[in-house]
Amino acid sequence: MDIGLRLLVAGFCIVAPSLLFVGFVRVLDSMRNDALVERVLDRLDEDIDGTGTTIDPTTFLKTAQEKSREKMTACTECSVPNAVGSARCGFCGTRLHR
Repeated sequence: MDIGLRLLVAGFCIVAPSLLFVGFVRVLDSMRNDALVERVLDRLDEDIDGTGTTIDPTTFLKTAQEKSREKMTACTECSVPNAVGSARCGFCGTRLHR
């Protein structure tokens, strides 16, 4: 009986991921044909005239560089870096000393 149970578990471990993947693909396919997706795509098609909300990559990089230059302080409890103006640690919630 022990070998039968092992074969059953091995068969399940081989077949189950494939069945889950096929089910996941079918769910995503059915979601793609949803009315909400159609409305979003229609709204995107209307914004092609250049008035859309696309982000300029250079602007994004400049703001990321500015944020990386901010002075940081380390939390006394968990040693995670936080911005100097923060009142509490973003990781553990400990009050930061000023």
